[in-house]
Amino acid sequence: MGKIEVRGSASRTVDYDRMSLKLEFHAKENTSKEASQRVVHECEEFLGVLKKGGVDISKISLSDDFVDRSADYYRDGVKKEYYRANRVLEIESEFDMKMINNIRAIIIDSDAQVSFQVDYVLSNEEEIRQELLTEALKDAKRQAEVMAEAVGQKVVCLLSADKQSPKSDTAYGGEGSCMSLVCEQEIETYENSDELSPSNKTYTEEIYTIWAI
Repeated sequence: MGKIEVRGSASRTVDYDRMSLKLEFHAKENTSKEASQRVVHECEEFLGVLKKGGVDISKISLSDDFVDRSADYYRDGVKKEYYRANRVLEIESEFDMKMINNIRAIIIDSDAQVSFQVDYVLSNEEEIRQELLTEALKDAKRQAEVMAEAVGQKVVCLLSADKQSPKSDTAYGGEGSCMSLVCEQEIETYENSDELSPSNKTYTEEIYTIWAI
């Protein structure tokens, strides 16, 4: 009985279907009180606008909240101390380009000191990886059959199959946490970019097999 070693592979490009929005309100002031008041005030105003727009703000997470003392050093060696306050909100939702634009518009309109970041998430990543693994095994079998036929043999059975460890990002499988945002106040709209699509990612699975011929 002979053996054939084959590496099977399968790939698929998938659009992200969820998003994670991170908003970091921050301030630098001479006192802890001033820094805290500014951050809390700006965050409260922002949440108020979302609430009026129909968003269930109880689904928004507070991922970080702190006040600390820091300092800047200048070229002449002078040290200036100040207090830095941060409050970070995270919003998990289905991908919604209009919501992204609306939140950006609210930030611009409020003139708040806030950093804004969007990360994309795929809700069924593990399911896709399992499907690709099956496709990779089928690909390996097809290759083995072609190679066996080339030397006048037939594939008898699969002797072993080892999967390469997947490089997996953290998957998010939760339900939508934010409703559509409808702003009552006058904010700038971005009709063209409302039509943009989410980014995508190509997933690949490989499997190393040995077949008896």
